[in-house]
Amino acid sequence: MLFLRNSFVILLIVCACSSKNTEDEQGPERKMKFVLVDSVVVDVLEPLVIDDQQLSGEAFLMRGTKSRNPYLVSKNGKVIKAYDLLNESPNGIGFNGAFGYNFLGEEKWVGLSHAFYKQYHIYNLEGEKSKVLDTIDLGVFKLTFSFYQSFFWGFIKDGEEVLFGIEDNLFDPNSLSKENRDQPMYYDSVKTIFTYRVKDQFLKQFNAYPESWGPRKERKYVGNSAPFIAYHRSKHLMAVLPKVSNQLFIYDFSGNEPVLLHEVTLTHKYRPQIIPEIAEEAEYTSSYPRFTALSFVGDRIIAEFKTRIPEDILERLMVQSSRVDDLPEYQEAKKNFVKTFYLVIEDGKQIGVVEELPVHGVLDFANERGEIFINDNLGPLVEREYNVFYRLKLEK
Repeated sequence: MLFLRNSFVILLIVCACSSKNTEDEQGPERKMKFVLVDSVVVDVLEPLVIDDQQLSGEAFLMRGTKSRNPYLVSKNGKVIKAYDLLNESPNGIGFNGAFGYNFLGEEKWVGLSHAFYKQYHIYNLEGEKSKVLDTIDLGVFKLTFSFYQSFFWGFIKDGEEVLFGIEDNLFDPNSLSKENRDQPMYYDSVKTIFTYRVKDQFLKQFNAYPESWGPRKERKYVGNSAPFIAYHRSKHLMAVLPKVSNQLFIYDFSGNEPVLLHEVTLTHKYRPQIIPEIAEEAEYTSSYPRFTALSFVGDRIIAEFKTRIPEDILERLMVQSSRVDDLPEYQEAKKNFVKTFYLVIEDGKQIGVVEELPVHGVLDFANERGEIFINDNLGPLVEREYNVFYRLKLEK
């Protein structure tokens, strides 16, 4: 009888472990990985980043991080054309260059000028300018810059050339009283996601923070950083991901208004389930693991986040120096605590987590064909006189 009882207990333990293993293999946090396919080598000396790729997959628009000029590059890495736009000529975009460049269909591309009031300049593939759109900025309230994010997309929708993006300067913070700018009601007012029709320069704005996003719904202030957005140009899907969030929002944008399809719960062992309030003065020191990138990768979505240095350590280092980034102790803390993770979303739910890249570098660009490009050019392990982009795919 004792033997039977012990056997039954062992059977229960085995079943429980088997159930847990199955859950780990199939649940939202199952381990997935990126697989190296090949690499794209571009024979240009200055470090490049990928701003865009034609929907057909034939050519890239790359941006020089030093010259700020665009390059038209074949899918195999051959430079088709190096543009020279940093001037005030009829085809120039201004001496400060551009925040980013994106294709507008297959035969045109757009540059967003790095100017006091930004403008969209439209070019053909030869680099001849055909149009300059009026600025959509209401003023200069905020400046956001990223090496790897250009914050807008160009595409053809129902036969019309359309720009889509997020622009901080579409919201005037002076429209709120000073005491309300760092309060939850801030999220009700920020209509900074936009579509901008090229033909007649018709602008339409949308709220950047979904109504059912936790902090907005709970009337909790967590900072004023803009969410990440992504757009699937062939399926006309929009994804919105607030940086402080455990929710991803996916919309059908095939019509004139975005229609919510999925509200995805995002989970990871290093992500707190409860989002803390984050005062304006604590945005830099908060150790909450913010999201840092969002991309459509074929039919899937990748949401990247980074863990952060604990608040007490960072605050102690900030007392030592106003240039905390230069401290050896800061670099050591960054090495020990700041890690990058990638959440994988498919069919309206999280299906897995990627915990490391198979190559050195950072996620630079992803496309609608399911290709991911890792940039190893801004901080390569070995100095070289050319650029390398590693092409990855998610495991099936």
